[in-house]
Amino acid sequence: MDVNVEEDADVTKITLTDANPAVANALRRSILTKVPTLSISHLDISENQSAIFDEMLAHRAGLVPFTIPQTVEDGDTVHIAAMKEGPGKLYAKDIKTDNEEAEPVNPDTVIATLKEGQAVEFEGQAELGRGEEHAKHQGGTVGYEKVDDGEFVFRIESSSGYSNEELFEQAVKEIKKELDEFSEALEEL
Repeated sequence: MDVNVEEDADVTKITLTDANPAVANALRRSILTKVPTLSISHLDISENQSAIFDEMLAHRAGLVPFTIPQTVEDGDTVHIAAMKEGPGKLYAKDIKTDNEEAEPVNPDTVIATLKEGQAVEFEGQAELGRGEEHAKHQGGTVGYEKVDDGEFVFRIESSSGYSNEELFEQAVKEIKKELDEFSEALEEL
């Protein structure tokens, strides 16, 4: 199987040749469901005077993806906190973490708009998760098309802490890991 990578603005085009539909679909599913990403898993809101309900504030903050620190592994958490007074907007970049490598991927994402005299304050934890657990952990959008016999063209746009190519590479690693685990399980039979 051969892999050819082309960068095009925010979308990466990857062409697989000498592949089959099962491999193409496994890669697509791995990108969407198996690659770990970092996002808020728990939020304690101590003050919310904005126009949106606590549940909506927690939902909007929970959808903010963070870059993934090298030191964070499955099961680890990153403490997050935000405090903002109006007038103005609460942006993703206003969320601070206890790990300087973890920062919002899209810092200018608006979470809430605050008027004069309004304030928002919350803290919580972010943790690694996978798209199979919750859609907020999907690494990005991906699709592919079969353009010829054994040739598939993927279009990948990361929305997580990975570049498009890193997202693809991480998906391949996850597939390899699962295949190794499967082989070990077969040997035990």
